[in-house]
Amino acid sequence: MLFNRFILAIKNQSRETLRAWSYQCESILAQRSRRIQQLLCFYQSVYGTQGLKQLWRAYYRRELQQPLRGIMLSAVGVVGLNIKQLGSDGFDWNKERLALANFDVCHRDIEFINTLAKNQLCERCQAKKMKYCYCLLGNQRCRKNGTPVPANSPQSSSPSSPKTPTSKKMPASAAETDKEESIRNCHTPLDLDARGAPAGTVRIQAQDEKKWEPYFSKNEFSIWRREERTSMYSYKVYARFDDITADDFLHVQTDLDYRRQWDDTALRLELISEDPVPGSNSHLIYWEMQWPRLFANRDYVYCRRYIKDENKKVILICNRGAKHKTYPAISGKVRVTDYWSVMVIKPFRGFHEPGLHFILTYYDDPGVPIPQNIKSWVTQKQMPEFLTKMYVATKNYACSRAIKMKDMFNSFTLINDEYTANDQRGSWLGRLSRNGHAKFSRGENGTER
Repeated sequence: MLFNRFILAIKNQSRETLRAWSYQCESILAQRSRRIQQLLCFYQSVYGTQGLKQLWRAYYRRELQQPLRGIMLSAVGVVGLNIKQLGSDGFDWNKERLALANFDVCHRDIEFINTLAKNQLCERCQAKKMKYCYCLLGNQRCRKNGTPVPANSPQSSSPSSPKTPTSKKMPASAAETDKEESIRNCHTPLDLDARGAPAGTVRIQAQDEKKWEPYFSKNEFSIWRREERTSMYSYKVYARFDDITADDFLHVQTDLDYRRQWDDTALRLELISEDPVPGSNSHLIYWEMQWPRLFANRDYVYCRRYIKDENKKVILICNRGAKHKTYPAISGKVRVTDYWSVMVIKPFRGFHEPGLHFILTYYDDPGVPIPQNIKSWVTQKQMPEFLTKMYVATKNYACSRAIKMKDMFNSFTLINDEYTANDQRGSWLGRLSRNGHAKFSRGENGTER
């Protein structure tokens, strides 16, 4: 009986019914659109524009099914957005992409972090009053199969061992054995979970056979150095932070917009190009660094690539100097071309939990002769200050992100009155049923039956 009344009411009030349906659909559509806009604003405020792009790419690769993915690729083909056009800025990523094999040099760094509990100081680290020793592990030699040479082996060398006199020739067998045993052999592949990312071709050129020596230790920072060329050193910095997360630290490292805010020495920091291949996580960046007075500023054009391995719980970042035709050397600034760095970020437990180990290995040739006391000042004073500034920036970012998340979630709980609190939209079906019942109960002449 009620159903018949409902059908009769629809027939008699088809125009009102259609208007009510469109009114309700408009309300739902407007509410959903507003919610999507809020979500996009929320993720952009938390992760930034670059992080939002990476989030969408990860979702696209993992969640979308093959038919839908094919439809999207077809749509891209229709409008003509292919990979070649994305790389139309003149930078050939196939030739200039950093190789994943560069991260193999971090094998000893990860081993150093994993064995900190039983770390022992060598004689030179004790003399320098270092907090930790990297020399015993970093200078250890390995055979071709990656097996470490025992410390008491005649061919193994340690920082504190006496040097072999040059006048005394080594036996032929010992010389052959020495060639087969090297520090480079210890850089075994890490077998990272690259998730199908391209391997890359460009390698970092470092003096792997040179020995690390202690430099100085200050507060939570320990620094060692290794001679790359005459009076030119690469540096290795270790620190641990107990109250910041690895994900926040990665964001501070890779977000160029945020770095312009906290790094006052970064006069210019621009993204030149981004690798169009999904999962590569490679970028070409221009960076102008402010130097003290009486010195010209240094600028860099460099490639950056990072990888986040969920299985090994480690984040690795690699940088290397590059070239780009639209960013030539500028008069009045010194262009640094011989530059590379490798960074290891290893959390205590998970990427979202506080606590991490941090190792940065870097080298750059400033291009002009600089007095040794200036180099020592930059390394001993400026480097710890920069790392402390980076730590404070990570703390501030985590705090601001927490405030934004709280504000955004509070806005989600507020009900939009103009869409959901309208009684007419919520009760149109009941009103329609009542009107149909009234008309059915009356005759055509308006009298009750």
